[in-house]
Amino acid sequence: MPSLLNQLIYKETRKSFEDNSAVVFVNYNTFTQEDSVAIRELAKQSDATARVIKNAVSAIALKDLGVEGADALLKGPALAVLGNDPVAASKVAADFSKKFKKGEILGGVVDGAVVSADEVKALSKLPSKDALVGMFVNVVAAPLRGLVTVLNGNIRGLALALNAVKEKKEQEAA
Repeated sequence: MPSLLNQLIYKETRKSFEDNSAVVFVNYNTFTQEDSVAIRELAKQSDATARVIKNAVSAIALKDLGVEGADALLKGPALAVLGNDPVAASKVAADFSKKFKKGEILGGVVDGAVVSADEVKALSKLPSKDALVGMFVNVVAAPLRGLVTVLNGNIRGLALALNAVKEKKEQEAA
């Protein structure tokens, strides 16, 4: 029978995996205390979290959630970067790895599917969810802005024509 503490750790880990659509695993074997603080700070800036979770607990929690094959990623000490935006979580891991030259990306789980380290790196190169939404809004808004400009031009022209008629009538009356 597992201890109460192990049960609580498992429940918390499982809830973390359930609450986040992306988990990126990073090898933290050579991390210093400063490195741990730095990756947590990077994660926090991206609305993600970074935490060390026992590999066995991660493997069991992911398997219980229906994710098969995640235990293959969990070789050696692994830190999990968790977030609801797979691109943001991937960027945290990739940016940290690039900046500090440590923290090899092991792979991850995105929407219940295991992804390789190369796939995580590819995700990190995509624009963030907010940037993609902004691009989409611009694409949708561009024709509307054009329509508003054309309509404003017609209204402006009508106002100028009415004003000219008014001035002419005033001159004729004077």
